[in-house]
Amino acid sequence: MKIKRKIFFITSVIILSFLVVAIILNSISLEYTKNACIDNNKTPKIEQNFLTLNWSVSCE
Repeated sequence: MKIKRKIFFITSVIILSFLVVAIILNSISLEYTKNACIDNNKTPKIEQNFLTLNWSVSCE
């Protein structure tokens, strides 16, 4: 039983780590895109969902 519990714990930590890295990288990418829009003297219109996993930016 202890081996199954250990494997479950390690798998959970790995999946959670990938999720955290994905959220951080998406947030950085969103900020970079927003700043690129501002640098071109345009106003960014941002649409995003929970935890910035899905987002879109249009420069107006």
